[in-house]
Amino acid sequence: MMEAWVRFSAQSQARERLLRAAQYACTLAGAALSRSEDNSRILSRLQQLEAHLSLGRKLLRLGGSAEALGGAQRSLHLPDPVLRFCLTLSHLNRALFLACDNVLWAGKTGILQSLDTEKWSQRSFRYYLFALVVNLSRDVYEIRLLLERAETTKKRGKSPENNPHLQTESKIQRFQLHLQLQLRLLLRVLRENPPLFLDLLRNVCDLVIPLEKLGLCRSSPGVLGFCGFTSSVLSILTILHPWLKLKP
Repeated sequence: MMEAWVRFSAQSQARERLLRAAQYACTLAGAALSRSEDNSRILSRLQQLEAHLSLGRKLLRLGGSAEALGGAQRSLHLPDPVLRFCLTLSHLNRALFLACDNVLWAGKTGILQSLDTEKWSQRSFRYYLFALVVNLSRDVYEIRLLLERAETTKKRGKSPENNPHLQTESKIQRFQLHLQLQLRLLLRVLRENPPLFLDLLRNVCDLVIPLEKLGLCRSSPGVLGFCGFTSSVLSILTILHPWLKLKP
């Protein structure tokens, strides 16, 4: 157990994920405490702690753009054209997001005193949003491939369309049955592929954050904190257990 923790804490990405989980835990706690006016002092401390955690995360992400560009270069050699496109575009957007994040860190620490932090923050979240959309597109593509594979290998006595009893049913009933079968197959595919399921869940949770920051959707601080904390915990799981990380 101690060796696993030492390996985990030695990684800068792992430390950043821990800070991220703590940051959104503060957001979630602040949303719960904001219902009472007697907690204003605690709320103020939570907000200060959240700001310090955010700044610490930005420090740990310095130089991350080079790593993302390296990932984009490696993904150019993937044989699958869809995966090659999605992963390369995702890494490039992540590199731009981290570059903007580094500039924001310089502005918030006073190195770039005249920096328009709001402008750079919006720019950073736009690149983050693009990366998440591409990641979700990759997840959907992987799910479609697995569904097609499961449908072709599934042994059936008779398909529902060839059943004489079902032919007498209405189109709506047949459509409902088809949806039920597809949903069961989807759940089975996700259950048998934990890395894909965790990646999909993490990207969906993360998507709420840039959408909220860019004003494209409105959600409560509680929802924002819950989604950020959940995605952070899922990321920590993939670091602790590398087999849970979606590859390539």
